[in-house]
Amino acid sequence: MTWRRSGGRSSLVIAVDTLTPPQAPPDPGDHAVDAADAPVLAGRARRVVGRAVQRASDGITSAHPAMWLTVVAAGAWGLVFGRLGVLNHQNFGTWSWDMGIYDQAFWLASRGGDSFITVRGLDVWGHHVNLIAYAFAPLYWLGAGPATLYVVQAWCLALGAVPAHLIARDRLGSAWWGLLFGVVYLMYAPVQWISWAMFHPEALIITPFLFAWWCATTGRWGWYWVMVVLVLSMREDVALALIGLGIVLAIRLRHEENGALVRRMCAATVVVSAAWYLIATRLVLPHFNDGNEPFYVQMFYGRYGDTMGEVVGTVLRRPDMVVHDALLPDRRSFYLDLLMPLGATPLANPLALLMAGPQLLASVIGGSPYARMIRYQYTAIMVAPLVIAAIDGARAIGRHRALRVALPIWLVLSSYVTNVMLSPSPLAKPENRSVWATAHPRHDSMRAALAIIPDDAAVTASFQLVPHLTHRRHVYDWPNPFVPSMWGNDDCSTLPPSTIIDYVALDVWHIGDDNQALFEALFRAPDAPFEVVLEDEAVIVGRRVGTSAAADVDPQRQRCAELDARYGR
Repeated sequence: MTWRRSGGRSSLVIAVDTLTPPQAPPDPGDHAVDAADAPVLAGRARRVVGRAVQRASDGITSAHPAMWLTVVAAGAWGLVFGRLGVLNHQNFGTWSWDMGIYDQAFWLASRGGDSFITVRGLDVWGHHVNLIAYAFAPLYWLGAGPATLYVVQAWCLALGAVPAHLIARDRLGSAWWGLLFGVVYLMYAPVQWISWAMFHPEALIITPFLFAWWCATTGRWGWYWVMVVLVLSMREDVALALIGLGIVLAIRLRHEENGALVRRMCAATVVVSAAWYLIATRLVLPHFNDGNEPFYVQMFYGRYGDTMGEVVGTVLRRPDMVVHDALLPDRRSFYLDLLMPLGATPLANPLALLMAGPQLLASVIGGSPYARMIRYQYTAIMVAPLVIAAIDGARAIGRHRALRVALPIWLVLSSYVTNVMLSPSPLAKPENRSVWATAHPRHDSMRAALAIIPDDAAVTASFQLVPHLTHRRHVYDWPNPFVPSMWGNDDCSTLPPSTIIDYVALDVWHIGDDNQALFEALFRAPDAPFEVVLEDEAVIVGRRVGTSAAADVDPQRQRCAELDARYGR
């Protein structure tokens, strides 16, 4: 890998030498290489290694200092937020939703066989189509878990500074502009919140999406398709952003000399992405979800319809509903939180924002308030388009000489001030930094509770204990399966009998008022089916010693009947 300079700019060149070993002389009894050929092969190998070392040395000496500063900043970011993530998990700051869900899903994918996520009540492939799970399988064979997911996510987010640098360098004509936008990206509050908000595969799309844009705008179509396929492997709905990518690139590159090639590539992007979205949402997800629509349609967009078709139809027929939702106070605050860390520069050239349009619309009309907060992963698919739009906006603003001089100062101030105000970084105000879990005396009790539970036991546990128990076939988010709560498609079709549970492990602070009667039936009643094996001021752990209708049957039956009545089943 070397850096070559052309016209004052540095460009990344990847060189691959293929060493083809000489054919051994035909030998009907033995096809091994003759010993006399060993010195020749060794000499050739030394020359190949020598050339590689020389290229690496040349790359180090010829790279623009701004690029190396960007790489150093990204490395520091990855170390800081990777470490914060690991400590957050070790200090019980991760939750069943969504760290427990994805950790069990990836563990199941690495083991093969049954792929039912008992933390969520859905099959791995009926939850989301995260093909990237298979890329994590080797790590899980070696014992990876939530801490590994946090580290991988942090470094994938950090590396987004490199394509941000390249895009800005090429668009604005200076590697120093590249450094500025690399740092702005790393300081971007939504990116830093994504690194905190558990683990989500869609967080990993930012870097390959930015690389896809850069590869397309520099004519590297082979690498462009590598990045597109990588993005599609993350989650099914990222295909909508890639449809936007194809459309925006077709507009942006319409005057290129190789216009026919550009049009073919852009059209192929739209067709491939649309096809994948339809396959994933109309075939794969329903197949693994008992024929149902993707769970998030009804969960988040029920006000607009019960199926994807109904939601789209309502959006088209009732734009007044969309406009009303888009102008509500929490939405307006959301727009500011997305734009101000970038100095509002995306508004100066908003074409690239079309790529963020589907996800932004989903956040605007969705029923979950968390989708309109930069504290959570819902911004992940929007980040790359926003960064690209910010760079394009800076180019538009820079056409005015006075503004071009002031723009870097404005971007630095906007980035720093909003980082302090909005982010969870070490620079942020104390109430934001405090989201990262720190050591507490109660954690010793929690670790003792985890140590009691056998590796193959079926367990239900409090939400912050679940991510430490997910490398097993049966682990449930309390009070499941005794009482279905946020389970599956909000039904009981896949809910197992409560008698499957061997152990119950609860943080006494998080039993829940609605679950007190169940807790009493499990532990305190004369015929309680669980005996207490550990109890202190922090946790209680019970092991099954019997069964009880009051604990194992009645609560589940009553709640399932309520759900059936609610949905008219």
